[in-house]
Amino acid sequence: MPCLGFSLRIFRVYVKMGATMAERCSQFEDPRIECTKRGQQVGWKKVVYGGMQCGYADNYMDSSFLEAMVMNANVVKRDTATVMVDSVGIASHVSVVALVATVWTHALNGALPASALLVLDALVLLLGFFALLLTVKCVFSVPFVVQIGRNFTLFVSAIYVLAPVFQTLTRSISSDSIWALTVSLLVVHLFCHDYTFSTSPSTMAASLSKDFPSKKTSKVQETTLSANVSMNASIVASVLIASRLPTHLYVFALMLFSLEFFLLFPLVTHCIRQRSVNLHLGFSCTLIVFTMGLIFPLSRLAFVLFITVIVFITLVCPYWLIRIQEYKFEINGPWDEAKLCFDLD
Repeated sequence: MPCLGFSLRIFRVYVKMGATMAERCSQFEDPRIECTKRGQQVGWKKVVYGGMQCGYADNYMDSSFLEAMVMNANVVKRDTATVMVDSVGIASHVSVVALVATVWTHALNGALPASALLVLDALVLLLGFFALLLTVKCVFSVPFVVQIGRNFTLFVSAIYVLAPVFQTLTRSISSDSIWALTVSLLVVHLFCHDYTFSTSPSTMAASLSKDFPSKKTSKVQETTLSANVSMNASIVASVLIASRLPTHLYVFALMLFSLEFFLLFPLVTHCIRQRSVNLHLGFSCTLIVFTMGLIFPLSRLAFVLFITVIVFITLVCPYWLIRIQEYKFEINGPWDEAKLCFDLD
């Protein structure tokens, strides 16, 4: 009996605590429920900062929410001819890398003497200068030519002074490691190269205007991280190959040849493309055929591999891109984040 009386007293205490908590919780009743009970529910409004609306949940959306949905608003419709023309720029740069690698192979085999390589450097430089002269729409004034000549002289002098350093740079490294690292760097160069430069608006023509070198020119296209990685990879690969040559003059000639193609050749192709698309197509096709002619006597396997890569880039990849366009599905609506319609710069 004493235990039963004690249990009843505990039960009464819990009942009283429950009643007190229920009374306190009723003070914080959801105002939306209270509003519904009073019959004061109004129409829902689409607001960002307005608090809770009477009679509606926080995540409520009416039927007009999907009316602003837009499908495939930013999808660019491409045609096969345009994509194939753009892919020629990629194929031409692959041809440049293959051309430089072929010259490297001939130099390492001793089939191309240093004197012939120097003549080839001068010929490539003159052809590039005349290509710029014919394609860039600007006035080549005397101060402009003087500054270009001074910069080129410093560039060539730096390579010539550093040639002995390049020659002994990898003396303690095995040749197999050099070949593997060079191939890896060339692959990195191809994957990270800025291929949009050949199809972008002509910013280089603005920088080569008659006001050069004043700072009144328009904003030049900014380089990306991948473009810098690509350029550095090509330079390191050139240094690794040049370090296996026997003489300082040979190293200088090969480094100059490599840098002319890796650093200056993209500028030439960009200017040609901005001048005329047909001229760019003819120039790229000529370069591809010329590279094929150099690779064929060197290695039949490399020749077949090069043709396969060019066909894959210019024919298979555009076909794939056009085919997958029909599976492109993009939706936009009021749930997208806001985008600025003006440039903060």
